[in-house]
Amino acid sequence: MIQHIFLKKLFTVMIILAVFAFAGCEKKTEQQQSEVKTESTSPDTMSTVSEPEVGEPIATQTVAIPDLKGTYTGTLHNRPTTLKITEQADSSFSGEITINYRDVMKQNVKGTFSPSTMKFSMSDQIHSRYMGKYKGKISTDGKNLSGTFFPDYDKLEAPFNLKKK
Repeated sequence: MIQHIFLKKLFTVMIILAVFAFAGCEKKTEQQQSEVKTESTSPDTMSTVSEPEVGEPIATQTVAIPDLKGTYTGTLHNRPTTLKITEQADSSFSGEITINYRDVMKQNVKGTFSPSTMKFSMSDQIHSRYMGKYKGKISTDGKNLSGTFFPDYDKLEAPFNLKKK
C-alpha cells in the first residue's frame, strides 16, 4: 500500500517536471527571425553591411545533370563488358550490365550519382553468386565511367572502364 502511494507521488512529480521542461520550448516563427538583422560597421569606411532579408533571392550555382542513357562498352576485370543505361530520373538510373566471363553474365543494375562530384554508385539487382556493387567516377562530358566492382561473395575487387558509344 505504501509502495503504491509512493509510486503515484513519483509519477505525479515526473509529469510536473516534464510539463515545466517543455513549457519553455517555443517554436520560432518567420516573423521573429526576419526582425533579427545583423549589421557590422567597418572602422575605416563607417558603412554598414546587413545580411539579406528573408524572402530575398540568394544566387545559387546550378549543376547540370548529364544524360547517362546509352550503351557503354569496355572492360571489367579484363573481360569485355557492356552497360546499357535505359532509364534515368535526375541523378538515379537503371539498366543492364553484361560481362563476358566464360559464361556470359547479365545483371540488372540500379544506381545514383552526384552531379557536383560526378561520383556514382551502382548495385546488381538480381540475386546471384556474382552480384556486387560498383563505385566510380563519371567523366565531365559523361562519356566515360570508371571505377571498381566489389563482389558480395568475396573481397576481390575488379577495376572497370567503360566508354559511351
